[in-house]
Amino acid sequence: MKKIRYIPYGYTVRNGNTVIERKEADVIREIFEAYIQGSSLKAIAEELTGRKIPYSEKTDIWDKARIARIIDNAKYIGDGEYDPIVDETIYETAVNLKTARQRNTCETNCKAINLLRGYVRCAKCGAPMRRRVSNKHRVRESWMCTNDMCGFLIRISDTQLLEKINVLMNRLICNTKLLIPRPHKRQDMSPAVQKVNNEICRELEQDCPNEALIIEKTVSMASQMYRESEAKLNIAASIARKRAEMMIPQEELQITYFTDLISYITLDDGGRLTLHTKTDTEIGDEENASDQNPEKNSNSH
Repeated sequence: MKKIRYIPYGYTVRNGNTVIERKEADVIREIFEAYIQGSSLKAIAEELTGRKIPYSEKTDIWDKARIARIIDNAKYIGDGEYDPIVDETIYETAVNLKTARQRNTCETNCKAINLLRGYVRCAKCGAPMRRRVSNKHRVRESWMCTNDMCGFLIRISDTQLLEKINVLMNRLICNTKLLIPRPHKRQDMSPAVQKVNNEICRELEQDCPNEALIIEKTVSMASQMYRESEAKLNIAASIARKRAEMMIPQEELQITYFTDLISYITLDDGGRLTLHTKTDTEIGDEENASDQNPEKNSNSH
């Protein structure tokens, strides 16, 4: 049986010889140039896919992994079998840049995970959750509820958790209306307001009402009503929206964006994640829930 030999993108076989495929070689040079100029693997993949540049005879869909493999492939600077497509200096620059970016991404992820330790809560009971790592499972990372009576535990990798949060953050940045709190049902006077109102009424019933006292009580009642109203929250929402409108969608979680807008997050069955904003709104990813399986803490009661 004849062995089918894999030919890297950018090359083809003619008359039994491996030669450069001109159009694909142009794409490879474009990839290296774009990456060195600052484009991400994802951005390059989306650009090529959008232009419907064929990756193979079967697909014109590009992804980060395919771009990464091209940048890592030393065959493109030439060897005994393959003619060079890119200059060695360009190749080494791109590879070194890729290594540096991966290191920076790792450092950024570590900082983000450390930050999240104070933000993750259990969707079941509302208690804080603690991150755990175990090499006994395919997914090493997990988050466990600190409430022993609950014992909820969900396995979700750091990468997937950060990606989920970033997707929801980008959704929020693109639609700042998600920061507008829903109006609550109008309530009757609270006991505190009713108490002050009764004091004002009693004073007004006096033969010689104390005008200064009435003014003082009226101001006190208005202040209490303001504290109980949604005005403060609506002002906070307006400020938060203006802040969010100045943000731009990110490929990786931007910690400052997160801390500016989010109070905490909750984790639920299936890895479902909900952002709870500082304006009392919720942004969930139910439609993108993972197939992660929740577990019960073996030490739970």
